[in-house]
Amino acid sequence: MASSWSTIGAGLNGGVAALAVMPNGDLVAGGDFTQAGGTTADYVARWDGSNWSPLGLGVNDQVGALAVMPTGELAVGGSFTQAGGAPAGRLAVWDGTSWTSNYMAINGFVSALVALPGGDLAVGGAFSWIGGVAHRNVARWHGSTWSALGTGLDSLVTSMALLPSGDLAVGGYFTAAGGQPANYLARWDGAA
Repeated sequence: MASSWSTIGAGLNGGVAALAVMPNGDLVAGGDFTQAGGTTADYVARWDGSNWSPLGLGVNDQVGALAVMPTGELAVGGSFTQAGGAPAGRLAVWDGTSWTSNYMAINGFVSALVALPGGDLAVGGAFSWIGGVAHRNVARWHGSTWSALGTGLDSLVTSMALLPSGDLAVGGYFTAAGGQPANYLARWDGAA
């Protein structure tokens, strides 16, 4: 490991909210920027060790979360409504060449993502519904359908991590999880 700080290329022209490392070792940054290394890169960009490049046409608003899926695809969440110029309800997937978004619209923003075993995706943020169905700030995407994690959380989710046990740790600004007191940190075991 290096003993000093250094820049990553010419950097970005705005803040970074999320980082992910792709299976090939490339670094992806997401946040509130429109340029990476002097190149147009709307809110998400890739560093290959030498150069910054955009992920297609990017997204049309801030990125708040990134997660590498078991397939090697990149899940991207934020406050955007388009990915690659097509409608995307605040959640989209970059497959290495193009954007897809078959996710139903989320009425808020996504600030946390975690790839779960089996390919599911845990999604956290500040929202009360997905595709017209109630989900309180946290939900699980199964590839074709959404499911609730109990009755959810009473406020913003800012971070999530998968524990070695398979449980999901969730942090944020909430004080209740599933109707029970939970001061800013809670664990979902798959049932409660």
